[in-house]
Amino acid sequence: MAIPSCGYATCTIMTDLAEQPLTPDTPIAIAGAIWLARLSSAGLAEGDDDDELDEDTRERQRHHARQTIASYETAVRIFTRWAERNGKYRLGDLQIGDLVAYARALRKRSYDLSQRAATARASGQSERLSERTVHAYVRPLFGLLALADSQGAIPFRIAAARPEVSRVLPRLPTPVAPTPPDLRRLVRFYDKSAGEERERQMLTRLRNAALLHLLFSSGARISEALSLDVGDVARDRRILARVIVRGKGRREGTLFIRKHAEQALHRYLAARNWPPAREPLFVALDPRTGGGRLSRISGWRIVTSAANALADRMVLEGKADEAELLRQVTPHTFRHFVGYHLLNEGVALAEVSQILRHRSVEVTRSFYASYADVQLQEVHDQFSADPWPMDE
Repeated sequence: MAIPSCGYATCTIMTDLAEQPLTPDTPIAIAGAIWLARLSSAGLAEGDDDDELDEDTRERQRHHARQTIASYETAVRIFTRWAERNGKYRLGDLQIGDLVAYARALRKRSYDLSQRAATARASGQSERLSERTVHAYVRPLFGLLALADSQGAIPFRIAAARPEVSRVLPRLPTPVAPTPPDLRRLVRFYDKSAGEERERQMLTRLRNAALLHLLFSSGARISEALSLDVGDVARDRRILARVIVRGKGRREGTLFIRKHAEQALHRYLAARNWPPAREPLFVALDPRTGGGRLSRISGWRIVTSAANALADRMVLEGKADEAELLRQVTPHTFRHFVGYHLLNEGVALAEVSQILRHRSVEVTRSFYASYADVQLQEVHDQFSADPWPMDE
């Protein structure tokens, strides 16, 4: 049931598969392949330019990352295997009770397809799935069955199935953003050279510095930063103060470039002799891959290498606790730092939500709820009334 990525050779095949209708007689495995093909092709007609789509159309054709589709494929494959073991081969064979039984089965034993789980089963050890893994295996089924429901291919309504299945799923803790370390020293890690530099070494350092300053200034996701082209951030050799970026779900948002980030980007692009607008902003400079867009792994390495090197210095300065926090820094830590710092300065939650380009203010509230409680406690301690002192 593997679904290839949509390239020149496979896009037409995937589009044909995605357009096949679902009926009660459609095998569950085939239905899963059709659903995954629809996600992979994102519903784009031949010749469509995604940049020209209006917001409503883009949302209906919402892009899913390859990694997400791969995890969905695993979830559908596991469910198909379980269903066939229980005599359910077609969409029309499924009932709400089957979905409930499947969710309960996941909580009781391991259906993980990983090599680690297979080794554990072979040795007679029963390794239970984590709560998040159970949700990750069940959640995609609602998307598949919603498609089947819309075409009358299942004998129940998906709206009736959701609450029944949700009752037997484990509860997940509310996600909370971790308290980040102070990154104001880390962001300048690559600003100065450590000695004599060759041209490629200097360009690498300037690129790394520009990336850290951009993350610190804007709170951008690493994927957003690395997706930028030169023309997205520069016009006529001037760095823009506001950059339009497409984030999760291809929703457009704005990155704000502060003065320090503007200067770092200017130094970096000047060292590259101001390349054409369509060139990637952050490029790989390794001799084997030079000129290509910087990979996500390389972006992470730039951040974590600087954080660990600075942590080593902190240890020598006797700041072991701060060093430990720095060793946990990732590119996403910059995003949390921006959120926490803005809230600490009294910026309204709704404004922080827009700056971080969250889907809604409720997402921001859920991530920073614990921080809001800390703020409220400080306000409470500072301004609440104390009892009068006791008379002598």
